[in-house]
Amino acid sequence: MKMEAHVKQRIFKNALLSLFIYALPILLMFLSFYITGKRPWLEKKQKTASFSFKPNN
Repeated sequence: MKMEAHVKQRIFKNALLSLFIYALPILLMFLSFYITGKRPWLEKKQKTASFSFKPNN
């Protein structure tokens, strides 16, 4: 069964739009890293405070 040309074009256009919307937050994140010069993956991680549970007797 052959697909009509305008349906095929609409599916292709919607697929491209979906990929763009999916990739946009990632592209904006890398753009913000480039503009600000920050590199969070190079920063040392801070240790979290330890917590010990001691039940009351």
